[in-house]
Amino acid sequence: MSDSSRSSQPAAEFDAFAGDYDAAINEGLKFTGEKKEYFAETRIRWLKERLAQKGSQPRSCLDFGCGTGTSASLLQEGLGLEKYTGFDPSSESIAEARKDHPTGPFQFTHEVKDLPENSFDLAFCNGVFHHIPLAARDEAFQRVFQSLKPGGWFAFWENNKWNPIVHLLMSRVPFDRDAIMLFPFEAKGQMQRAGFHIALRDYLFVFPASLKFLRPLEPAMCKLPTGGQYLILAQKKS
Repeated sequence: MSDSSRSSQPAAEFDAFAGDYDAAINEGLKFTGEKKEYFAETRIRWLKERLAQKGSQPRSCLDFGCGTGTSASLLQEGLGLEKYTGFDPSSESIAEARKDHPTGPFQFTHEVKDLPENSFDLAFCNGVFHHIPLAARDEAFQRVFQSLKPGGWFAFWENNKWNPIVHLLMSRVPFDRDAIMLFPFEAKGQMQRAGFHIALRDYLFVFPASLKFLRPLEPAMCKLPTGGQYLILAQKKS
């Protein structure tokens, strides 16, 4: 379910998939009856509503683990961003992202040292941390924390380890097969250690396309750990 996956996975592995990353993801998603665009658009729409409820309208965003930049335009348009910065350690993926976004308020880098501190209203990641080695995850959360302005928000999307269908889908994607997912309580604890205040946790993507007539029920079910992904929305307190 990740369209912007990975951060500290060895970059060479994702360099090899940079040219056909979308095809690999869509192969894994066949079982759901949807392509990655459905999940990406739904995530951003859901996030926009949650941020609005918190009185936040971010103007700058760090896409942490942006891959080939497939979420860049969706985030910029969906949230009304004035500044978008995508980071991914895969130089080949960043090259693809720059090629696809030659104009507009987009910047991309594969160098973590290039990420400024106290600079972003929002940090976003999707399906990133299950690729980061266990020993490096605390540092990655801290790096995201440092990048945010005081009062900034972190939208952390991850695949739901409680959901058996997610394991099946990930087994169909070459670069997801050996990934180590985080239980929601694990992610929450690591985010709190980094300094974040946890505002909410939602679960999304319960019904496949064959049951899409039931999707209007999903908002009422968002606190049940049944969805294919979860969102933890956290804040860097002022």
